[in-house]
Amino acid sequence: MRVLFIGNSHTFYNDMPMIFKTLAQAAGDTEVEVTMQAHPGVHWSWHLRQGAELRFALVHGGYDYAVLQQAAHPVPALKAEDTLRDGKELIRLIRSQGIKPIVLMPWAEKKFPEHQAVMYDTYQRLSKEEGVPLSPAGYVFERVQKERPDIDLYWFDGEHCSPYGSYVVAASAYTVIFGKSPEGLPKKAFSFKGGAAENFAVIREKMDKLREEEMVKPENSGLQAEIDEEYRVKFPPIWDKAVLEVTLDAEKCALLQKWIWEAYLRLNRQSTF
Repeated sequence: MRVLFIGNSHTFYNDMPMIFKTLAQAAGDTEVEVTMQAHPGVHWSWHLRQGAELRFALVHGGYDYAVLQQAAHPVPALKAEDTLRDGKELIRLIRSQGIKPIVLMPWAEKKFPEHQAVMYDTYQRLSKEEGVPLSPAGYVFERVQKERPDIDLYWFDGEHCSPYGSYVVAASAYTVIFGKSPEGLPKKAFSFKGGAAENFAVIREKMDKLREEEMVKPENSGLQAEIDEEYRVKFPPIWDKAVLEVTLDAEKCALLQKWIWEAYLRLNRQSTF
């Protein structure tokens, strides 16, 4: 089985497609290959405009599934009509090559849980109108925030995934593709960056200052460059495979597995997939 993950930084954080592969291989369902087209900060519209990379993968890649992750934050900047339009075009292109599309339900920013409702409305509509399965990650994120906030699914910025969050995304994709519960699968993830929370606090202060502007003005270009460089230095990617793996807390991970399966079953009862 070959699976293509199309998205952005929320897709590539913690090498999420490799977590999916690890789970699928451990389950013994089939041999699995994963590929990723994910670039920082891009929307589905970027993938469609860029075109060549996407076309080559869909026409020549021999994929069975394509998992689609839209840019998710900030929600007010994402118009539902744009997501619906671009999502439908991507789904059409994917299906034209005999590949099965899956749309990932994104999660709200940690400090703006009210944004989840907007995501539900948009992606449930896309799912219903196009008859495409939803991967239930966002539903699990919301439940964890309400019932088990001690399980931190977020990275230091409150937007991207911690290893626990990436595990939820990967295990959700596993559940949709195989139609099976992830319960009992390995409780392991990856952490693809070094760095500490206190390092990000300084960067966040500068980012908030930059975001106070309605748009990045020329006089702030120096601040953006400063943020980019500090991020690069303080949070370097990990290249050594031997230190990537993270063993998750057994009780927390077992609960996440259970809730992923329950979210999948609820979605499946409400659809005709």
